[in-house]
Amino acid sequence: MDPTHPYFPDGLNMLNDDFDLSGPAETGAGPSGSGATPTSRTKSKRLTSNVWQCFDVVEMTLPDCTIGPRAKCKFCPKNYTTTKGGTGHLRRHMQKCMPKHVHVPNTTQTQLQRHPDGSVTTWHYDAAHARECLARYIAQTDQPINFGDYVFFQEFITSAFCPQMQIVSRTTTRNDLIKMFKTQRDDLTGELQHLTSDIWNACSKQDYLCVTGHYLDSEYRIQKKILGFRPMDFAHTADNIFAVILSVLETYDITHRILSITLDNASANTKSIALFTERNIPQAGGYFFHQRCACHIINLVVQSGLKKVSNRIERIRDAISWIGSSNLRFQEFGRHCTLNGLRPRRFQTDMPVRWNSTYLMLKNCLEYDITISGFYNMKLAESGCPPAQSLTPDDWYVAKIFVEFLQIFYNATVTLSGVYYPTSSQAIHQIVEMSDMLNTYREDDLLGDAVVAMETKFKKYWSEMPFLYALGVIVDPRIKLAGLEYLLEFTGNKLSIDYSEQITDIRNKLFEVFSIYERRFGGIHTEPSPEPDRQPLPTSWSILKRRKKDKSASSSSSTTRSAASSGAELNRFLEAQFDADENTENFDLLLWWKTYSYRYPVLSHLARDILVIPVSTVSSEQAFSTSGRIIEPRRNCWTPEMVEVLICIRDWEHARKRMQNETVDEQFIQNFSNLYVDEGSASNQVQN
Repeated sequence: MDPTHPYFPDGLNMLNDDFDLSGPAETGAGPSGSGATPTSRTKSKRLTSNVWQCFDVVEMTLPDCTIGPRAKCKFCPKNYTTTKGGTGHLRRHMQKCMPKHVHVPNTTQTQLQRHPDGSVTTWHYDAAHARECLARYIAQTDQPINFGDYVFFQEFITSAFCPQMQIVSRTTTRNDLIKMFKTQRDDLTGELQHLTSDIWNACSKQDYLCVTGHYLDSEYRIQKKILGFRPMDFAHTADNIFAVILSVLETYDITHRILSITLDNASANTKSIALFTERNIPQAGGYFFHQRCACHIINLVVQSGLKKVSNRIERIRDAISWIGSSNLRFQEFGRHCTLNGLRPRRFQTDMPVRWNSTYLMLKNCLEYDITISGFYNMKLAESGCPPAQSLTPDDWYVAKIFVEFLQIFYNATVTLSGVYYPTSSQAIHQIVEMSDMLNTYREDDLLGDAVVAMETKFKKYWSEMPFLYALGVIVDPRIKLAGLEYLLEFTGNKLSIDYSEQITDIRNKLFEVFSIYERRFGGIHTEPSPEPDRQPLPTSWSILKRRKKDKSASSSSSTTRSAASSGAELNRFLEAQFDADENTENFDLLLWWKTYSYRYPVLSHLARDILVIPVSTVSSEQAFSTSGRIIEPRRNCWTPEMVEVLICIRDWEHARKRMQNETVDEQFIQNFSNLYVDEGSASNQVQN
């Protein structure tokens, strides 16, 4: 039928108007003039509804095998009863059928859409696409699910952007989010091999376990995706942790493709690794399967030192807490700051369980040390408190030196929490820097006890160097095996650790792992790639430059030849002379291996796997700060399944924009640093 049928000059709008169909009432003729009557048992009556323009009344065989009238659609084969009370069922059919067959003229002005390439096309409102974009926006920005149903949001969109915008209910948005989650989840199976995991307690008294996947894409870029955010309904035992992580792996069908899992140092996590090993899940001989979170170890090291200087830090904490506990007292302190030529500001106290908060608290107090001590000690004297509670210069000296000391550990935590660059190749460099700092302050009169306690904890975890950290620097063409030996020798001298036997063990394991990869990838050949870009130097590169080239050359050749009887490709890579001055500016390690994969086809696969493994669980912990905004007290009634949908979609959308590199909590830092009182407020406080 012609889509511009003369029966429908006004398109769908005509179905909302009354229409008096003319015709001979005494014959009961239908709109087509067929002469058929709606019923043979009753008196004929006029068909006044406009829906009869879309139906013919015909005699057909009824379900009870009798002959009777049926309303047959003029555009499709469907037919309906005419004896049912009313024509609502016919109207509902036409609302679905007419748009498919009847041309509805567009009486509005055509809108144009300009594309980035400069081309221009006609823009049409797509309700389905608008719903998808709305669902994505809600997940990206932690908006409530009924955001599309807000009256003022609808008014904003229809008035300023799109008058055709249709209301989207909470249920519709929820279904759109679930559909989007399942679609994107099905696409996340290809290269997943490395996992991180951690556990978090929500305000709803529900524990959650987050599992994050890490992999390299086709462009040799590290990708991170949250795979699961599952509830922990039972105790945090090894069996339960294993069961939850395994359920995530089974969802993505990657159970037997996992190369490594990075967990914190909880004993239950360590025991759960044994359960994975029993299931024969580890790959590559299991050499990299279990990794302890490096940032968690740094936290334990620093906390052991903080306990030794807690009495001095406690006095500073009490002083700034007392100053900020009263508005009148703070106003007086503000005037005291102004008299000393300083800008009035507040100070945030730390949280003892987060050592970086103690570091930030002390760092932001140092500029005001004299002002804080003068004001606080003056008030203590006025109230008759004993002098023992006063702040002393030694307290601030310890704070200043401790901040300088902790700067190295803070930088190490930030570096090893990275998302889009290899952290396994950075771990030993950070260990070298921290060991040098421990050695420097070991004999300090005021910090000596704290440093000794930190060194003891440091040796507990890193006196035996993790194999992953060693390989992370071996696959760096500027360092290799000879450079690793020097870095371990330097660290051992600083902390009185003998790494000589470990170097031999690392060398033997290196060739064992390479033989596994050689059996798997020995027949693969790749084409040359463009030269790689560059990235900044490791922080300990100055230490490597001290090494004499003659020692580097002799160590490199001798250790390599004595280490292996097979693995020609690996030997060829290791025998290249180590030079700390070669290609050191802005070196990109991943792109280097992409470029030279044609020269080292097997070793490049090993390097890929090594460099993607994360050495911390911060990527999983970052999901918890997001979860705190999603599972807030007003929305803690959501089901765990819906929480996982929102968490995952938000993370995947940020991954698409590569916006996951929030290695430090900027808001957390601002809580300590951006507390200056503005000029207007300061003047008002001084006047008062």
